[in-house]
Amino acid sequence: MSDSELIHRPAIGSAAVRGSDAFAIRAMPEGTLIHILGRPGGEDLTEMLRHLFGDEANTVRPAGPGQWLLVRDEATSHVDLQAKFGKLAPHIFAVDQSHGRVRIEVTGYAVQSLLAKGMAIDLDSMDVGHSSMALMGHFSVHITRVASDHFELIVLRSFGQSLWDEIAYLSADL
Repeated sequence: MSDSELIHRPAIGSAAVRGSDAFAIRAMPEGTLIHILGRPGGEDLTEMLRHLFGDEANTVRPAGPGQWLLVRDEATSHVDLQAKFGKLAPHIFAVDQSHGRVRIEVTGYAVQSLLAKGMAIDLDSMDVGHSSMALMGHFSVHITRVASDHFELIVLRSFGQSLWDEIAYLSADL
């Protein structure tokens, strides 16, 4: 056994950049983030996943053909996850990404124009509840439209602070 003690430090150490109606940024809780992979060409498991993990808005998000992200603010114990995955075992493969990714919330009436500065994606055509993968600068970002003026970005943990700083830079003239 090691004599060292592990200390949990948040991936993003910054406070909110702006608190206006135009734009606000917030680090989301480091809760649960599971990448779920279905069988290639298999059935759509969205409803089954919602039934098992809860039907709250944006809990189960499409991440590609036969792939979903399970996102929750609260941490889920390993035992609870294993019990739920056991019910889906013949249908899925799941990878816990909770400690490997961070979520950043961006809101406000100017959020869409701000994000458009950094990513080449048509946010006007993205419906509420839909997700997409995009590059923002040189970071691969999973973006979900949570409401008309509310987006959530998911990025690898090691890029969290850099993405935060990039968004803060882009928001300088708001």
